[in-house]
Amino acid sequence: MKKIFSALLLTIFLFPAIIYAEDTFEGFASRVESWAEGLNGYVVSNTGATIDLGKNANVVKGMQFSTNRDGEKLIHPVTGEPLGVKKVITGKIVVSSTEQKYSTTKILENKGIKKGDKVEHIFPVPINFKTNLLQESETAQIKYALFKSSAVKEDSSSDYSIICERQNSGANTAKCSLNFKGSVIFSDNIPVKGVKIISTKKTSHNNLYKIDNQVASLSVGFFLGKEKEYLVATTDKSSVTLYTVAADKLVEKYSLSSFRGEISNIESYDINNNGKDELIVSIIDKKNNAISQVYEFDGKKFQLIEDKIPYLFRSYFAKGKKHLICQSYSEGTMVGLIYNVVYDKENEEIKYEPEDLSFGASIYGYGMLDDNFIYFNRHGLLSKSYKSNNISYHNINFGNTVNYIIFSQKLSTGVNVGETGESAGFFVYDEQNIVVPVYQRIIQTKDGSLFMSSNELAKNNIMGSFKNSFIGTYFLTNDNVVTSYQTQIDGTAVTDIDITPDGSTIIYIYSKNKNGLDDVYLDVITNDSF
Repeated sequence: MKKIFSALLLTIFLFPAIIYAEDTFEGFASRVESWAEGLNGYVVSNTGATIDLGKNANVVKGMQFSTNRDGEKLIHPVTGEPLGVKKVITGKIVVSSTEQKYSTTKILENKGIKKGDKVEHIFPVPINFKTNLLQESETAQIKYALFKSSAVKEDSSSDYSIICERQNSGANTAKCSLNFKGSVIFSDNIPVKGVKIISTKKTSHNNLYKIDNQVASLSVGFFLGKEKEYLVATTDKSSVTLYTVAADKLVEKYSLSSFRGEISNIESYDINNNGKDELIVSIIDKKNNAISQVYEFDGKKFQLIEDKIPYLFRSYFAKGKKHLICQSYSEGTMVGLIYNVVYDKENEEIKYEPEDLSFGASIYGYGMLDDNFIYFNRHGLLSKSYKSNNISYHNINFGNTVNYIIFSQKLSTGVNVGETGESAGFFVYDEQNIVVPVYQRIIQTKDGSLFMSSNELAKNNIMGSFKNSFIGTYFLTNDNVVTSYQTQIDGTAVTDIDITPDGSTIIYIYSKNKNGLDDVYLDVITNDSF
């Protein structure tokens, strides 16, 4: 156990920095962010309120600033604790002319402006964002790059605008400019290819296979080694089936059963760093305890190599590599703690440090991107969390969230199940009966977008009846989900998605049956955009 998790620790924490293809949308966005954060200075002359911000700070005529100075130091009268310094607003100014290192201004409001006062611009800067002749994926990339930070926010009524456009539909460059009332502050010419990230139309499917068994989860890995063919493992509640994926057929290779409990999830990952992936089976036993077991495939059958690990495991793909993360389990599927794995060198043992609440993501899906946890609760609501500071994305439905909220309100349970994943009354009963296939893995593409699936529940139906499903790539800003590419699949619900460890192939399982688990098809996409 110790050796296995030593290798696991190294693979989790020593992954390389993310490598993007040339992405000057990101460079332009960084330039905008630096500009917005740099619009602070001082009044340097009492004459006309001259300020120390000029053309070097990309200040233009007409821009407005407020002026202030430090006032009274605030001390708590009882504890004596310093509370900070009171800001005294001294006025408002507008730039009338600019030089390289300074600007002269006209005073709009004077409450005692004098030399040495601080000069501040509105922050975050409101931006009216527009594109012209950009493809959907390109618009998503620049929008994500701009608004993922807190330096600018989108506001269609603002005098500040960013326009990214092609000169014509066939142009291989796009011009992005930051403007104020029609005057260009700065601009960049950005090389663009205009290629869709993925395509999953029927004509572009690499392979489509029918699976006769009921399927609730899948995992794909190099169980025979990196030089061998990849294999797909699928599971229902009580058994795991291993398939060989060949160019023209899907062959059942081995079946594994007799688990002491109900299978909640399976993963594939080279835990012991021996050149081939192990199969991790996460189980909830009859006493409602979490147990994970590790198996290795010898070409004929799975051999158990680790037993009774008290955590549930989930994989995610980020920064060009597959990773594992583990989670404790409590109160059924409702609440769990995500744990970081820490190696104690002195005692030569692995420790698990609690990181954040998952609200039931243990069975459904989570990953870690840019120090944030990205997870789905049991109703399919996508959220981003850091140290319990949570953002939920309501503008796209990645499961049956909308219907759960509607029925919660109708039945007056008083529980916003879409927000927290909590359950009470009606939903405790229903949790035992509803089929909710939102088993998600977080898969990050090269440009930073996330490959995910979305299932739509039939209208006014909460008993596991689905009507259609989508797969696509999406960017997460601080405010919403930006769709880069999305297509409807030929089925009612996607049960699970996974990716090979080298990032070359995505595999997902979908059902043509309304329950999302029967009449199952496995689809294979060789993704050249990774």
